[in-house]
Amino acid sequence: MRQDLSGSVSEFLLHVHDASARLAPEDFQMWTLRELQRHIDFDFAIWGAGDGHDRRLHRASVYNQVETLFQTWEPVKNEDGYADLVIGNTGKTWTLSQVPNVFRTRAYNEHWRLYDAREMLSTMQVDPVTGLHVFVTLSRDRLERRFTEPERRFKNLVTKHLFVAARHNDQAQLGRTGAPAALIDHLGHVHASLPGFIELIVDEWGAAAGRRLPRAAAQDLWQRGHHEALGLHLDAEPAGTRLLVRARRRAALPPSLSRRELEVAWAYANGKSQKMVARELDISPTTVHTHLRRIYQKLGVTDKGALALWLTRHG
Repeated sequence: MRQDLSGSVSEFLLHVHDASARLAPEDFQMWTLRELQRHIDFDFAIWGAGDGHDRRLHRASVYNQVETLFQTWEPVKNEDGYADLVIGNTGKTWTLSQVPNVFRTRAYNEHWRLYDAREMLSTMQVDPVTGLHVFVTLSRDRLERRFTEPERRFKNLVTKHLFVAARHNDQAQLGRTGAPAALIDHLGHVHASLPGFIELIVDEWGAAAGRRLPRAAAQDLWQRGHHEALGLHLDAEPAGTRLLVRARRRAALPPSLSRRELEVAWAYANGKSQKMVARELDISPTTVHTHLRRIYQKLGVTDKGALALWLTRHG
C-alpha cells in the first residue's frame, strides 16, 4: 500500500474530476490509472467496457501491459471464473483469490498466467447510458502481494466516482466540438452524445439508432471517416479507442430526383457497382440500370464522376 488510504480519497477524487474537465477522453483513463497507482500499488491495469452477456469487449485502456491482452482471453472468456464472479456481482470489488481453485483453471493458465496476473482487484457496474458493463481491474505479479482490505475498500469507493468522471470527461470533449457530436465504439454503440446529435440520428433511423448506429453507418465511419445517409452527413475522427462523430443535415432533396433515385445515385456514386447497389437496396440490377439512365438524363451528366460531383454540390 502506497500510503495511509483513509485520508487520500478526497484528494484523489478532486484530482480526477479536475482532470476530467481538461483532458481528452483518449488520455483521461490512462492518466487516472497512473494517478490511482500512487494510492494502490499494482503492476498493470485495465479500464474497459463490454457486454456482460456475450462477453464481447467494446473498448479497453490497458496500462503497463500489451495491447493484445484480450486476444488470449477470447477462447476462454466463457470459462473464466473470475469474470463470472465480477459480472455476476456488479457494484462490488472482488479479488482473484476469491475464486475457488482459480490457478487450476484453463482460463487462468491459458490467459491470466501469461501476463503474470497472480492477484487481481476488479470492480464493475452497468453503465446507465450505454447498458454496457464497465470495469476497472488492477493486477499484481506476486501472490505474496495480496490486496489488503483497506485497498479493496478504497478501490470500491473510488471506482464508482471514476465511472461518473469518465462520463463527465466524454461530455466535456463533445461540448468543445461546437457541433452535434457523439463518441462511438467499433461496433457503433453510442458511448456519449449531445442532444442535437441524438435528434438528428433518431430522425434519420429511428429510436434504436440513438443507442447504436446502423451497421453500415458504423462501418463507413471506421473505414472511410464519413457516411452519407439520405438526410444526414456524418464525419468521424479517431478519439483513442473510439471515434468522435459529428452530424449535420444534408440539403433538402433535389426536386428533380425522387427519393429512390437519390438512394441509387448516392450508392452508385460512392463506388458501388450496379449489382452491389441492387443488393443494398433490395432491387434488381435491371431496375438500378433504369434508375441510373433516368438520373443521368435528369441531371445532364454522363458518367459516375460527374454524378458524384453533382451530388457533392447539390446533395
